[in-house]
Amino acid sequence: MNGLGTEARTMMAVDDATFALAPGQDVADLERRIETAVHDGGRFERFTVTGGREVRVLFSAHTRVVLWGEDATTDQGPDVEPDSAAGVWYDG
Repeated sequence: MNGLGTEARTMMAVDDATFALAPGQDVADLERRIETAVHDGGRFERFTVTGGREVRVLFSAHTRVVLWGEDATTDQGPDVEPDSAAGVWYDG
């Protein structure tokens, strides 16, 4: 496996879209902002995903959000395939 390592990543699904949050993303703050947006009747909130891209999502009482942690490989070796939708590399 050419020295592949793993790191913990936080993943977030918003309705049918899945995002790998950027390392260093303050998940507790993001949770609070989402809860406040829903409580206030809905609004756009921003967060950063792997690769440094900023994403804006309209959170409302009808938005389904799931957060979870998982391990992702940290190197692109010859046996690794990209999951471009999530922006994470997985052992293949």
